[in-house]
Amino acid sequence: MKNMRIPILISLGLAIVGVILGSFFDLQLSQAVASRTNTFGLAVSVVAPLIGFGSLAILSGGFFVLFRRKEQYRKGLRVFFLIMAIAIYGIGVYFTGDEFFGPNGFVGAAPRFVGFIIAAVGAAAFAVLGYFLFRNVTHPNAWVIFLIWTAVVALGLLIAASPIGLKIIFHRPRYRAVADYPDIVFHQWWQPCKNYKDLMAQYSITSEEFKSFPSGHTTEAYMCVLPAVFLPLLKPEFRKVQIWSFVLAVAFAWFVAFARILAAAHYLSDVSFGMSVIALVTFIGNEVAIRMKSVQLPLEPKGAE
Repeated sequence: MKNMRIPILISLGLAIVGVILGSFFDLQLSQAVASRTNTFGLAVSVVAPLIGFGSLAILSGGFFVLFRRKEQYRKGLRVFFLIMAIAIYGIGVYFTGDEFFGPNGFVGAAPRFVGFIIAAVGAAAFAVLGYFLFRNVTHPNAWVIFLIWTAVVALGLLIAASPIGLKIIFHRPRYRAVADYPDIVFHQWWQPCKNYKDLMAQYSITSEEFKSFPSGHTTEAYMCVLPAVFLPLLKPEFRKVQIWSFVLAVAFAWFVAFARILAAAHYLSDVSFGMSVIALVTFIGNEVAIRMKSVQLPLEPKGAE
């Protein structure tokens, strides 16, 4: 919505300021507060993706609502809605499940498959929430808004959180690796670590220790702003709490960002850059959604012919 332009741009500006400050004080801040055994930081690290992807699972419930509307949509479109609902739910479980007892969580505290069970249950709860949120939505272009929402998530995660995005270009060593291994030196965010493969072999560590920039967890946490941005486009009654919901979601993202620094997994510039990427694509998605909300697509409902 138009009233979200300024809040989104402010959050983008704050993230850019974080990148700038991190460019000067990344190492000093991590040296002052970070520890790979910080229990609080680890706890937030395992919960954040569940909540972030949970906000995406809400969208899964929305697509399922559209799938059930036999009287409104053609069969082919309804099949597409079902595929989207299943895919979004599955992606959330896949990317969340390994966080609990994997390399970024409480390693060895429980078998890793237990994390996937927790993720599956959590995502299902959010999907059910999404179903009830969207079951009364009647806007004919609801599915277009859903697709824009999905595209924002996909683009943001691809750039800032995916192993085939910026992480694979920079291979920045995490602070915990810099602190633990003498030959792994601090890199600024714009300095690719070119000898990371040699260091992996030397210390028998995984590539996970060279995925500091940008922060995937913070990017995933920022996904919580998307319901605040897109839900009121389809349910006007949510406009009353839209701004406060957005502010709360942004505060949660910064909370997760600080926890990732505490856990020695990321620097200030890592978390700030991750937020700036998805804030930017959220702004673009919001602008597209505003324009599409008033457009009647001729091939959508059965009766449009």
